[in-house]
Amino acid sequence: MKQLLLFGLTFILTACGVPELSTPASTPQAIHVIYPAALKPWADKLATCASGNPQTALYFTQSPTSGTTIADDELVLVLGEASLEDVTLYLSQVGKERLLVVVNQDNSLSQLTTSQLRSIFSGQTTSWGNGSGQLIQVWVFPNGDPVRMIFDQVILASQSLTSNAMLAPDPVAMLEAIARDVNAMGYLPGSVLTSSDPTLAGKVKLIQLDDSLEEELYQPVIAITKNEPQGLQRELLVCLQTAIR
Repeated sequence: MKQLLLFGLTFILTACGVPELSTPASTPQAIHVIYPAALKPWADKLATCASGNPQTALYFTQSPTSGTTIADDELVLVLGEASLEDVTLYLSQVGKERLLVVVNQDNSLSQLTTSQLRSIFSGQTTSWGNGSGQLIQVWVFPNGDPVRMIFDQVILASQSLTSNAMLAPDPVAMLEAIARDVNAMGYLPGSVLTSSDPTLAGKVKLIQLDDSLEEELYQPVIAITKNEPQGLQRELLVCLQTAIR
């Protein structure tokens, strides 16, 4: 009887000690996103797209320019027509970004011709033509910034930027500078303006430009990958194309 009881206890303990088999959790796929400050709203949308998929781990790096080489796990967002030395890289247009000319909300100015805008940013026109005699304070981004490069190419063409221009390190700083100075003028990506604090954004207003100029300031947003996007990379880009509209 004692042996039977011992056998029974042994059986029960052995049965209780068998662990349940479980499938190991898969490791999330890491994707490194590199983007300029002007495209932060686009990077934020990518983060939102990835938030619903536990198999995706996004890592973000803000950089004004990208290198000539891209790793398999990298996704680079660029503003404007991409010029690449490595022609084997894959380019996907995910949308378009409109560059806007803005002034302080209290400024009475509402529209400018292309020649008037060029005259202001080149320093030929230095004061407002409203009889106030107040000087125009032009704001621009640093050299190498993609928005600055596009704006200079389209607006200034072969002319030089006024020496009185002030530098804003990023779009948020540009928005803040124009919001606090009635004599300030600058330019911003449209997505930055719409994604900013409404109270701050409400302190600036858009300047109406010539239709042809507005078209030139409407630039593509390109996603660059080493190869044609597949799997999670492709899902993210498709989501971004829909989410940013």
